[in-house]
Amino acid sequence: MENKKVRRKLNKKALLVILLTLYLIIMAFYYVFTLPIKNIDIIGNNLVTDAMIIEAAGIKDYPDIFRTSSKKIVNNVKKLDFIENVKVSKSINGTITITVSEAQPLFYNILNKSIALSNGKEVEKNEIDIIGLPTLVNYVPSDIYEELINKMSMTNKDVISLISEIEYSPDIKDDVTINDSRFILRMSDGNHVYIDLVNFENLDNYKVIYSSLDEKGVLHLDGVYSGNNTITFTSFAALAAKENNEEGEEDELSE
Repeated sequence: MENKKVRRKLNKKALLVILLTLYLIIMAFYYVFTLPIKNIDIIGNNLVTDAMIIEAAGIKDYPDIFRTSSKKIVNNVKKLDFIENVKVSKSINGTITITVSEAQPLFYNILNKSIALSNGKEVEKNEIDIIGLPTLVNYVPSDIYEELINKMSMTNKDVISLISEIEYSPDIKDDVTINDSRFILRMSDGNHVYIDLVNFENLDNYKVIYSSLDEKGVLHLDGVYSGNNTITFTSFAALAAKENNEEGEEDELSE
């Protein structure tokens, strides 16, 4: 018997479906990789403008969203002085979202005319307009200066906003330095506060302490003399009376 060859007919309908499916897949990939940025959402910025972030990210011309490197955007935006952290997310609808966290402005350094930030950077005052910052009025040694920034960056922002002036004032007695990290804080409410870097966290209690005071005066939050967090307060009236008594005693001795 002769073997008969069986010829299979080409299923044109199935081939058409396969070709159509491949076409749709290719077009989907093409759409994704050539999809331009349609919307840019910036989240978390207060000091740095949207325009500054978009410019730094290199996406002001709305390039292809998925061919734009998220890592490159993060690295570029983090070069901005006020930016600490950056996160980038992309959506299939053409929206790119850049979420940032900003460094906190801590004080204005009158000596170098710059604003000290919580990330350790310093920026010129005319770079961005910030009002209500404390003013550092004198020189601080570099190591203490760095630690001051570190301590202030961990201090309650509401308390920082109550500080008017910061003066470096090491405690020196008979040419012997007792405390080289002490500061005087002149508060906007009229009080003066002595604080040192070791006990700087005591400053977070200032609002509670202030609410219990009936007079303006000098508040010691340094606790340096007792070796603990002992708080002492002397009113300006009491200080003036003490000064007058001392002057009277000096006059009596001189007669």
